[in-house]
Order: sequence, then C-alpha cells, then structure tokens
Amino acid sequence: MRTALWFLLIPCAFLTTSCSPSASRDSGAAEATTIQALDEQWSATAARNDLVGTVAFYADDAVLLPNAPIATDAKSIRASWASLLGPNTAVSWKVSKAEVAKSGELGYLYGTYSLSIQDPKMGTPVHDTGKLVEIWKRQADGKWKCIVDTYNSDLPVAPAPETRK
Repeated sequence: MRTALWFLLIPCAFLTTSCSPSASRDSGAAEATTIQALDEQWSATAARNDLVGTVAFYADDAVLLPNAPIATDAKSIRASWASLLGPNTAVSWKVSKAEVAKSGELGYLYGTYSLSIQDPKMGTPVHDTGKLVEIWKRQADGKWKCIVDTYNSDLPVAPAPETRK
C-alpha cells in the first residue's frame, strides 16, 4: 500500500511543479528592469553631451537607424551622435515599456524622446519630440548592450516644394 502511495505522489508532484509558472517570468521582469535602468543611464549620459559614454551603450555589431543613412558600424554610429551632441543641444528620452524574451538573450524597449537644439547665432531653437525603439542583447560577458536603435519624429513632414511649370 505504501509503495502504491509513492507511485501516486511522485507523478502528482512532478505534474504540479512542471505546470506551475516558472521563475523565468520573474527573471524576465528583473532583466527588463535592468535594461530600463541602463537606458535611463544612457539618456543621462547623452544629456551631459558625453559622446564617448553615449556610444559605449552600443554592442560592437550594433546598428543605428536615424532619419539619415543607416549607421552600421561603430565609426558611423559615433559620427551620427557627434553631429547631434554639443553645447547647444538638450536630448533626453524615457522608456514606456521594456520586455525581455523568455530565453533571456534579447530584450526590447520603446519610449519617447525630446530634443532641443539652440542655434549658436541665437536664432530660434528647434524642438522635437518623437518615439524610439531599442533592441538589447546580452553579451558573452553577461552585460546588456543595444544592438538596434531607431527613432522618428512626431513633427509633421515638411511639405514638398512646389515645382514651377
């Protein structure tokens, strides 16, 4: 009788543990929080106009998809940021949502950004707001780095110039 009871309890215990939610869900939420915190550090770094620190958040194989040609290597990503950051620039962004895949290897986030550029000749400042998406990947050393970064403006597209006939 005792043996029969064990044969009944062991499969029940196995089924109970295998059907319960896994710890990976909690792990995914913790990793999403990690990515969000890294992104907040990244925004603060860019707000200080720290070019070296800003580009350090990218993986070696990252791509940046600005409203310009795609930056597919570290040199072109750096050039893209160098053209934006400076003493007359204020940039920041905020995460709206971050998630990490169950595998724990990839995560993404999206949010909004704000950008102001003051004309050095004291002209009218340019203000822009928009949306962003980033994809993050856990590196071999366990650290998270951005592998895809894109954004687009909420400003209306300028009308095409009229052609003369």
